[in-house]
Amino acid sequence: MKKYLIILTVLLSCAVEAVANDDYWLIQSKQTSQNLSSCEFTDTLNGWIAGDSGLIINTRNNGLNWEPQFTGITNNIIELFFLNGNIGYALAWVLDATPPNYYGTKIITTKNGGQNWSVTMFPDSNVFLNTVFFRDSLNGYLAGSGGKLYYTSDGGAEWLLAPIDSGMDFGFPVNKISFYDENYGIGVGGAIDIAGVVWKSTNGGRSWRTIVVGPEPINDFLFLDKNNAIGVGGDFEYGSSQINSYNMGANWLYEEFQVFGIANTISYRTPQEGWISLGIVDSFLVTTNGGQNWDLTGTPQQSNIYDIAFSSSRNGWAVGNNGVILKYNSELVGIADDINSVNPNNFILHQNYPNPFNPKTVINYELQGTGNAKLKVFDVLGNEVAELVNEKQNAGSYSVEFDGSGFASGIYFYKLTAGEFSETKRMVLLK
Repeated sequence: MKKYLIILTVLLSCAVEAVANDDYWLIQSKQTSQNLSSCEFTDTLNGWIAGDSGLIINTRNNGLNWEPQFTGITNNIIELFFLNGNIGYALAWVLDATPPNYYGTKIITTKNGGQNWSVTMFPDSNVFLNTVFFRDSLNGYLAGSGGKLYYTSDGGAEWLLAPIDSGMDFGFPVNKISFYDENYGIGVGGAIDIAGVVWKSTNGGRSWRTIVVGPEPINDFLFLDKNNAIGVGGDFEYGSSQINSYNMGANWLYEEFQVFGIANTISYRTPQEGWISLGIVDSFLVTTNGGQNWDLTGTPQQSNIYDIAFSSSRNGWAVGNNGVILKYNSELVGIADDINSVNPNNFILHQNYPNPFNPKTVINYELQGTGNAKLKVFDVLGNEVAELVNEKQNAGSYSVEFDGSGFASGIYFYKLTAGEFSETKRMVLLK
């Protein structure tokens, strides 16, 4: 297994190449010199940016104007989360407490889009919270140091500690938490040079199971769909890394990007184009083919970026140190996106399951029009190794089994072509 993972890492590192710094992102007028840590947009018009010294600024016209909001705190804001245009939350650590205050985490809350913020101290002074997520106005989650995860069902009036039901409570910090639906949720975190850890819940956060997924912590993740999720992290010595799950978080594949820097946040503009910020390294990692390859591109004016948010395919924001605010250059959105998304609602190629697999896996796809469909498998060198489908098919859902018994362990790609539609996904054969 170890030998295979080393080979896998080397193969994938070949896919990460430096590219020229095209003007993907445009520098915006400076609103502050404070370091900025988090940005949230609930739609194309309304957004919030948070940072040091309790700073939160707000726009209601897609960044044409920004206004400061009074939060009532002077602590650095760790994370910002908005459920909708009215309800929002932020977390700040108290590290220099003087009576009658104490060490711990401040939770600030707004019910009117930030016109007013209320401040409360989290009851457990031994916990420094890193992440907040709410599914609706009542059901929310907090997580942070000590591997502790909390839930509320009354809008935060009471927070309850959720048990780790696997008996494997490592006590590593949880860096990010999110839920796909009312039952299925994921948390990620870990400790440098020790382990990257995933926490998974299938009962609405009332209990969690832990999974060790690699040697380095995971800082951020997102759900691509219910089966597929991607997370990013790393450390200074070995650089950035990613984890991928293709079966609702049951198994994870850990891969190193082989680039310096720690991946701290990930956001997708479209299903094909995604962005990863590298923090202290003045670069992004970007994919234009759904994560099959990641390229290195510099940030404008060598900015250090710590959060990225897309409210739509044409509206994206990034923030970082020294008050830098970047806006995605929507002028670049055009022909390339039209080509990559031909008939996105008429043809769907699903991720194979299971993945990794040994020796068989199933590939599902959907056609909503009649035509000739081709489904082929290729190796990492681009050589066709199997043709699974090549025939005229009617609209409907199809399932095809691929048997890898006669193939060596490694990365393979499967490509569906149907009329003008074409899409490729990656799968891993692990023997």
